[in-house]
Amino acid sequence: MLVYLYNVFSGGSRQSLSVEAVDRLFSNDSHSPLLKRRRARVILSRVRFLSLLCVVAFPIGFLLDFATFDVESYVTLGITRALMAILFLSLFFGISSGETLRDAYRALGIFFAILLTFQTMYQPLLDITDIFAITSLAAAGYLLFPFLIVGCIAIFPFTVKEAVLTLILFFVVQMFILILMPEHADPHQRLGILLTLMVTGLLCVFAAISQLLYISLLIDQASIDSLTQCYSRNSGEEIIDVQFKIAKRQNMPFSLVFVDLDNFKAINDRYGHEAGDRVLANAAASIRRNARGSDVIVRWGGEEFVILLPNTDAEGALKSIRRLRNIGLGARPDGKMMTASFGIVDRQNANVGDWSSLVDIADNQMYDVKSRGGNDIAVYDPAVDAEAEAETDDLAAAE
Repeated sequence: MLVYLYNVFSGGSRQSLSVEAVDRLFSNDSHSPLLKRRRARVILSRVRFLSLLCVVAFPIGFLLDFATFDVESYVTLGITRALMAILFLSLFFGISSGETLRDAYRALGIFFAILLTFQTMYQPLLDITDIFAITSLAAAGYLLFPFLIVGCIAIFPFTVKEAVLTLILFFVVQMFILILMPEHADPHQRLGILLTLMVTGLLCVFAAISQLLYISLLIDQASIDSLTQCYSRNSGEEIIDVQFKIAKRQNMPFSLVFVDLDNFKAINDRYGHEAGDRVLANAAASIRRNARGSDVIVRWGGEEFVILLPNTDAEGALKSIRRLRNIGLGARPDGKMMTASFGIVDRQNANVGDWSSLVDIADNQMYDVKSRGGNDIAVYDPAVDAEAEAETDDLAAAE
């Protein structure tokens, strides 16, 4: 049953069903930093676009109200529409170039709050006791407005948890708003409106979840290296950039490990590239098994990998790499164990302004290990590095 539902949402994608793939549909806890960033961008851009549409559409309703309602109701609705248009305009300009889900949730909350506030304010002004007796375009539009609100759910890539929570909050508000209808209104029609909204909402939830799945599949296809199942370099650089900015803004530790498999070229030269690919895939699988859920593994190029460890200092990264060495990186074609050279750096120790400098430092640490024969770990220490530079300067001055 689960496989069938997954195929329905994905359109029969060839990507195999996994626990991680299902988890991504239900909650964003298992989403990669890249997926979170892309999803936040999509949500924010669509909120901004819809806000601009509302800024244009709300004032146009003045003309329909004028031809339908009495002067007092028209003035009240006009003031309400003007206020909503101002709020949407503020939301349009207030949405910055945010890239986090927190920014996206905030924008979504404000967007739906404005729409529901407008519905709550105009509902007492409509003396609709029989929906079949509606003859004016404006009154029909107000009656259908809740369907436009719930339809907005389908525009955003929501997880099951987010979509259901949004739908529940929407229906709580709708039940309150239906209470504001005239007491002599037909209760069967009220129930019919609520049930129709529920069915419409469920269809919109289906569309929202399908959007999320398609986005996640496209990101996987574009960002995952098919051989190692790690992130490709292009997507990895984007993730490093996001994680580095977050760690810097929150002043949190953030470690980076540069990994280079030892004597890998000899495997390709002696046993062929197919054997080399198997060794590379086995090594990557070992690195992934050792990683935590929050860690990110990037195939940097050839036999090189970069491991990102958010909220982890150099000591914690060292423990992780020591554990990886105990697990092993698989075997070489001749039966010997595969080894690697590791360079570790912590953002706070390095005190650099950009992520590329952090990668360079980890790369240099890895090359120091390579120069000593490989199969070891080097951790960046600013005090040791400063002492080495001082010795180099002294030697240069002596010469």
